[in-house]
Amino acid sequence: MKPGADHVVLIHGLGRSPLAMLGLQCWLSRAGYQVLNFLYPSKTLSIHEAVKDWLNPALSKLKIEPGQRVHFVTHSLGGILFRAWARQRDMAFPLGRSVLLAPPNQGSEIMDHLCSQAWAHWFLGPVVRELGTGSASTPNQLGPLPPETAVIMGGSTLITLFLHLLDDVSDGIVSADRGHVEGEAAFHIVDSDHTLIMWRPAVLRLVVSFLQKGSL
Repeated sequence: MKPGADHVVLIHGLGRSPLAMLGLQCWLSRAGYQVLNFLYPSKTLSIHEAVKDWLNPALSKLKIEPGQRVHFVTHSLGGILFRAWARQRDMAFPLGRSVLLAPPNQGSEIMDHLCSQAWAHWFLGPVVRELGTGSASTPNQLGPLPPETAVIMGGSTLITLFLHLLDDVSDGIVSADRGHVEGEAAFHIVDSDHTLIMWRPAVLRLVVSFLQKGSL
C-alpha cells in the first residue's frame, strides 16, 4: 500500500458477506488501495436502515487524509445501498470513482415474483418489498448515479431457475438492461453469472482500470 493511498469500500450483496468480496479485497490491496470490506446484515435490514445504521458509521471511521478519495466497488444489492448513501451524502465527502457489479438499478423481476410469497420475506428480509420493478421501488426512486460511476453486468448464467422471468441477456438473477441508470459513466456486459462476477479475472482488471483511469 502506497503512503496516502486512496480508500476503496466494498459492499457485498443480499445474503452474502465480506467473504464474497475477498478476491476484490486482495486484488485492490495489491493495486495499492486501502480497502474496507464492509459487513452488514443484509437479510434483516431495509436499505435505509443499512445505510443509516451500518454504512454511515463505517464510513465515519475511515481515516481520510487531505487529498485522498474514497472509491466504492459493490455487488448486486450493495450497489443500491451505495446509491442510497450517495443520494444523501455530505457533498464534502471526498467521493472518488465507483463500480457497481450486477446491480438491479431498475429493480428486479425476481423480487416482483417473490413479493407475494411469505417465505421470501422470512428468508430474504425487508428488501423484498423494496427491490421490485415498479416506479415506487427504492432503486427507481434514487435518481441519477453520482459522477464517475460505472456499471458492469453479467451476460451468462449458472442459475436457470428464474430465466423465464428475465430478459434474453441476464446473469440469471438480474437482466443486463436493468443495470442501466441515468448518469452512468460507463456500462459493460461481461461473460459471467451473477454469483461469481466479482471473482472473474476480467472483471478484476476492469475494476482497477476504472478506478485508476475512469474508463473500462
